[in-house]
Amino acid sequence: MEYIYGPVASRRLGQSLGIDPLPSKTCNYQCIYCQLGKTTNFTNTRRNFFPKEEIILEIETYLSKNAHNFDYVTFVGSGEPTLYKDLKKLITTVRDNTNKPICVITNGSLLNNKEIQEALFLTDAVLPSLDAGYKKSFITINRPHPSLEFWDIVDGFKEFKNRYKGKFWIEIMLMKGINDSMNELLKIKKLLNSINPDRIDLNIPIRPPVENYVKIPRKEIINLLDDIFGGIHAINFPESGDFEYHSDDFNRELIKIIERHPLREEQIIETFKSKTLGKNEILYSLHNLESERIIEHKDYGKNRFWSLKKYKKK
Repeated sequence: MEYIYGPVASRRLGQSLGIDPLPSKTCNYQCIYCQLGKTTNFTNTRRNFFPKEEIILEIETYLSKNAHNFDYVTFVGSGEPTLYKDLKKLITTVRDNTNKPICVITNGSLLNNKEIQEALFLTDAVLPSLDAGYKKSFITINRPHPSLEFWDIVDGFKEFKNRYKGKFWIEIMLMKGINDSMNELLKIKKLLNSINPDRIDLNIPIRPPVENYVKIPRKEIINLLDDIFGGIHAINFPESGDFEYHSDDFNRELIKIIERHPLREEQIIETFKSKTLGKNEILYSLHNLESERIIEHKDYGKNRFWSLKKYKKK
């Protein structure tokens, strides 16, 4: 499968079946904390990056054979999913082939687009990001495409939330010395009050970020977050977790996951270890792939993470 991956364990969605309709690292943001590396296709032009017929066929084929092994179907992956022009058709295809809920994880930059709104109204949950409370901080953190304006994006959040019938959960990435001061946090809180999301998820950079200066906030700041925001639902600490795969081809299955979701070495071993594939064989394969310049590792904190280096969907 080229466009469907998982199901993967999600702290918010349970077992999430991913659909990724974009080439790797295609986005209209260049976030300083991105776990996937630098944006290589920096665009705000919506188009069908891959033929929609191919994606639709893969969705229909998979769902006809696998109806119950996931909790959500989630449009997410290696870029910003709302950049796919025929997203509404893909969502409709999922809706026609399963009764499981549909989610879109997005940076929220295009929620003011009427066509995108109509597509997302067909889903059960929309999970956008909001990392800044004002324009200067937004530009520093998200490094958006020049055609994007912060206050237009905020207005899009408000308009969409007022019309949307599903779950609207906002996620915030907090970083030491960047947006974790009391001034920054109160500005974000003020915006959240005006948007009125159904849920707030606070995140910290537990995987290697694209910029080395991005760090986890101090513990004393983290301890204050519930008092500041009230009713927060999550602080993202390392998950263990089940990543489902669909063949015995270790290299192919590993690449499909880490293209979109860098993994700790322990997670890789936990996921793929079997009677025929032991820890030593897994480590040998990882280092082989690294020597071929397909994947790479980065030591971050006390963990070793593996991510994609040069693989691209065909």
